[in-house]
Parts: sequence; C-alpha cells; structure tokens
Amino acid sequence: MPPAVRFSRDAVLNAAYQLVRREGVTALNARAVARELQGSTQPIFRLFSGMEELKQEVLKQAEAVCRDAMLRRMETSATRYLGMGMSYVLFARDEPELFKLLYMRDRVSDGSCNETDAYEWVFGIIAEEIGVDRMTAARLYNRTWVYTHGLAVAISTKYIPCMTEEALEALLSESFEAAAAQLRVALPEKTA
Repeated sequence: MPPAVRFSRDAVLNAAYQLVRREGVTALNARAVARELQGSTQPIFRLFSGMEELKQEVLKQAEAVCRDAMLRRMETSATRYLGMGMSYVLFARDEPELFKLLYMRDRVSDGSCNETDAYEWVFGIIAEEIGVDRMTAARLYNRTWVYTHGLAVAISTKYIPCMTEEALEALLSESFEAAAAQLRVALPEKTA
C-alpha cells in the first residue's frame, strides 16, 4: 500500500509562496520549502516537475495577488490610472520580496517584457480619463511610469523611508501633472 499523501500541491505552493514572501526568491529551494512544510523534499518533486515549475507557480500567485490589489485600488481612486500607480507603490511597500520577484528581474530573458496587451489596456485608461489619443497616452505613461517604478523600487529596497499614503499619492499626482504639462495636455479639473 502506497504511503498516504501528506501534502497537497496547494500546500506545497503555499509554503513556497510564504517563504518567498518572507525571505525572497533566493531563499526558494527544496530544503527550505520542506522546512516550511515541516516535512521532506519528496512531496515537492512528486507534485511538481522541479523547483523551476514551483517557482513559476509562485510567480503566478504573486501576479494574481498584485493584480487583484490593483483592480480593487483602481475602483476606489480618484482616477483609475492614479489607483494603478498607488497600488504599485503600496505593493512595493507592503510586499517588498514579492515586488522584487515580479518587477526587479530580467524580464527580457524570461520573455515577459513583451506584454503589449497590458500596455494597450493602460493607454486606453489614460486616453479615456483625460481625453487624449493613444499615442499621447503612451507618452504620458512612459514619462510617469519610470518615476512610479523608481519610487516603488526605492520603497521596496528601503532606500527611502516609508511615506504615508497621502504623501505617495501627492508624489504620483504631481508626476502625472508635470508630465501632462510637459506634453501640453490639459487635465480635467479636479472635483472636490
């Protein structure tokens, strides 16, 4: 009779996710996951083809958590684009190791750099919210997202001290307004 299955695929994935969340992707190895499970490495290799598959599943789970937080934030923000940026920097603040896993890796080599559909979706949001064409929206995105990413990296690496949500929102708003002014785009009046 084969031994009873002690750990499910979800349990192993959750252990790996929690390990990466706490210690970073460099801590992800079979022994560390086994320690997290308080078991052996055997279930990992029975349930996954190897550590690379497990790492990819952790990556997918982190992407889902980040995406869900972004969508929730976009629903409650003054503008969806500001909500997107706020969600990004708050994710960097609250989940620094997951942020590093998702956004501080070589995305060209792993093939995830060509997510043109995602960019088109964002350009559409900007174009709709401020009434510009997609090319202008793309230019606004490029000018603001570099700043937003830099701020998020500085927060996730603790290069700058953590700021309040209000201070972060003011920085992102000012960045967007400055980029719009540089491109001579009139932003809609703010409503109080």
